[in-house]
Amino acid sequence: MAEPQATPEHLGFTGQTPVPSLALVRRLWEDHGMLDNIRRHSEAVAAVALLLCDWLEEAGIYLRRDAVRIGALLHDIAKTPCLGTERRHDLEGQQILTDLGFPEIGYLVGKHVYLGPEAPLDETMVVNYADKRVNHEEVVNLNQRWAYIADRYGRDDPERLTRIEMGRRRSMEMERTIFQALLHLHNPDEIARRYKEKL
Repeated sequence: MAEPQATPEHLGFTGQTPVPSLALVRRLWEDHGMLDNIRRHSEAVAAVALLLCDWLEEAGIYLRRDAVRIGALLHDIAKTPCLGTERRHDLEGQQILTDLGFPEIGYLVGKHVYLGPEAPLDETMVVNYADKRVNHEEVVNLNQRWAYIADRYGRDDPERLTRIEMGRRRSMEMERTIFQALLHLHNPDEIARRYKEKL
């Protein structure tokens, strides 16, 4: 695999943008040794992201559901080999998918940890936000998820904790963006209830 490259400014999806098949997703999970708990987390993120797609469609905003589903299932593709290291699983995952000929899915994966304020409401934002609502396999609110992230990855390091707080604030902004686009027909607390109904 090539060294992770700088993330492009933005890559979006059109109707013709290729995305990996579900069979390829499963093969990549095997090839990259994805742990079972990370697979379950990814499936939960996909379920939340697709629920958001349903709601956005109700408000007249149509996203590529297949890209959202596949992007969510692959967002942590490089997580297992990066555990216990300083390596960036977001950037390594992006490189894996770009090397396979899926740069748009790669971009989505590369932006699932942090998505800047200039980002549009699109497939990448939906997956990023959905990931911030799922702790392991449980749907939680943003404050609960970020408290876990700070405890697990902050390591009492002021610089890391500052970056984590920046991510928390950004995810709050994304939540406002998404739910304003939903014309307030739904609210963030509804996600956990709807997710449990589908189990």
